[in-house]
Amino acid sequence: MRPKFSYWIILYPFIKSYLKSRFPKNQVREIFKNAKREYKNLMVKSEDIGEDNPMASNLYYSILFFSFLYGNPSLINKSILAELMEYVITHPIINKLNKKDFNNSKDMEKFKEKMIENSKWADENLIKYPSTWKFNFDDSHQDGCYYYFTKCPIAKYFKDNGLEEYTHLFCELDYLTIKACKGKLIRHNTLADGDEICDFWILGDQADYPN
Repeated sequence: MRPKFSYWIILYPFIKSYLKSRFPKNQVREIFKNAKREYKNLMVKSEDIGEDNPMASNLYYSILFFSFLYGNPSLINKSILAELMEYVITHPIINKLNKKDFNNSKDMEKFKEKMIENSKWADENLIKYPSTWKFNFDDSHQDGCYYYFTKCPIAKYFKDNGLEEYTHLFCELDYLTIKACKGKLIRHNTLADGDEICDFWILGDQADYPN
């Protein structure tokens, strides 16, 4: 995939804010420099899933975050990277911009429709981009939104490049992004664990006895 730096523009102030809380100013500059260099190298190793893929941002953001650890192994470890990502995803400004509330039936329905659209794009472009996410929907649950993947380019990327030990960091992002929408994720399987599927049962965080 071709590196895109529009994602850096979006996340730069939040990542910088976190790094400034942990490192001196001169190290922050060096960390960014190293991360941007490795981001380019890491992106070109990724299989093409289509820049216009509605799910592409997930891969871009995962590799962007990972570049901070990969480019700065003496300063940033898995624990610090996890903390950095949580800081960014749960930042008050990010949460303010995120207007979805999964306790609201209309918001949940819009989300379902969006996932169906994403699945349709993947199916229509399967021959051109065979490595993209493979969606599956069923009626396992009456409440919320349920679907699962049998193919995930993020998990495949880390496996193909011998970086499996870091994959779970990005699986955890699912919990954070859904929580930011006043939701909760129930998951029993992940491709990163060697399971055949990665499942998503998404509910509003006020759901007590979902079916």
